Amino acid sequence: MQAAEELPSLFRDVVVADSPLGVRVVKVAESSQAYHADLRPEDIMVRIGGSEVKSIDDFATLSSQLRGEAVSASVLIFRNGSPRELTFHLYSYPILKSWGLSFIPDHDMRFADPKAGFDYWSRMGRGFEEVGESENALKAYLNALHNTPEDSAVALKASALLLGVSRKHFDEKHLGIGLGRMQQAMQMLDRLFSQSLPTPELSRVKDQLRETLASLKKARLAVYPMTSQFPVGETLVAQTDV
Repeated sequence: MQAAEELPSLFRDVVVADSPLGVRVVKVAESSQAYHADLRPEDIMVRIGGSEVKSIDDFATLSSQLRGEAVSASVLIFRNGSPRELTFHLYSYPILKSWGLSFIPDHDMRFADPKAGFDYWSRMGRGFEEVGESENALKAYLNALHNTPEDSAVALKASALLLGVSRKHFDEKHLGIGLGRMQQAMQMLDRLFSQSLPTPELSRVKDQLRETLASLKKARLAVYPMTSQFPVGETLVAQTDV
């Protein structure tokens, strides 16, 4: 995930004007997160989160306050006189749809051609892998999937890196983060397994599942060294954002 000060505004590429009720949307770029959240020209924004929006000044203040502090916000709008609540967020819509992961891509790196973006980030991922920077390699491959989410080979690379990162956190006794990364990897593997993959990729999925079981055993022993099973009824909760 990007550092807070590097996160773009939730309302990037949205142009507004004053209106009697709140602020009127004049323009919203089709490539923006706001557009993906279903914001459209002529919508009237009246509330962001728990704060009312009565003027452009209110909108500018709230937008600045949220930048770097929040990755999502609820927005109440009126469209053709009817109220509607939208959820704005910075996560990649393509990755959410294809892989179910909440990942914040590099919004500042834009490509007119998705393939060009995919190729750029894939090269970055391979470079980071070669020098052993697994966290940066993972981010690069997820950025590649943001541009071309259907690429199963890169999804396999990302799931393998998620497993590697989870094992690293287990070794460092950061069990919650480790389990979160493992949960993400399992989610990707589950969706990969449902696809028509060629035999070599299916073998890689099986290998990663074996690695997952080994990592779970290791995590179990770290938490419960005197028993071979988790206590019955134990609920494990983990943060799963990349």
